[in-house]
Amino acid sequence: MKFKSFSLDAKKIRSKLEPSRAIEKQFERALKKIARASGGIVEAHINGAKLVNTEQMKKALKAYSEAITPWAKNQAIKLLGETNKRLQSDKAYKENSKKMFKIMSKEVFESETGLITMALVNEQVALIQSIPLEAGERAQQLAIEGLVGGRRADEIATELMKTTEVTESRARLIARTETARSSTALNLARATSVGSTHYFWRNSGDKAVRPAHEKLHGKKLDGQVFAWNKPPTLDDGSTGHPGTFPNCRCYAEPILPEE
Repeated sequence: MKFKSFSLDAKKIRSKLEPSRAIEKQFERALKKIARASGGIVEAHINGAKLVNTEQMKKALKAYSEAITPWAKNQAIKLLGETNKRLQSDKAYKENSKKMFKIMSKEVFESETGLITMALVNEQVALIQSIPLEAGERAQQLAIEGLVGGRRADEIATELMKTTEVTESRARLIARTETARSSTALNLARATSVGSTHYFWRNSGDKAVRPAHEKLHGKKLDGQVFAWNKPPTLDDGSTGHPGTFPNCRCYAEPILPEE
């Protein structure tokens, strides 16, 4: 079987298909607002080293989680829109293949990726809403540890006051993972819509590549070919396309059918 990459410029294709740091940071800044607000709600229910009323706190965080639903949906749609616009902007795609030009058309985006984008939006809304909910669960668990776990009151107080820091860390993870997942999903939808069945696995090419994403069965993973309809199982037991794992910076380079 002959495999054909759709770009002759490796640096250019990498710049367009690997997850965008600018888009990721923009999404992260938005999510950190939720993280800080969630931390503020927890802190408002702290009296010294104790949570005055854990049920009241969790109720407030749940209400906040529900209230941000429209905002969360807008942020998810914005993330996908920015990712889509970035992929559409590359002239190399259009110049390299008439079929790739078709991928970039508005009609294909609306018809072929509609279900995928809607599913992504719903999943991302749920993840954004989970930030305040997880903050509440963490605070309640710390309160229980203070009561029955024998931990000192000042230790519990210190951990409770780190809620914003912990939730911001969670926001960063969501931002990185979902930016990569969005790019992968749109890339997959476009490529398969014009007959692509396989792709090259590409990693970030730096020292931060995790071992399971650097080699597969002893061979270099970067450059190996996989089918869109059969995501590979890596040496660590995880299964998925590049860019679909937490904190993953790898990406799929689609292979087009020969003209």
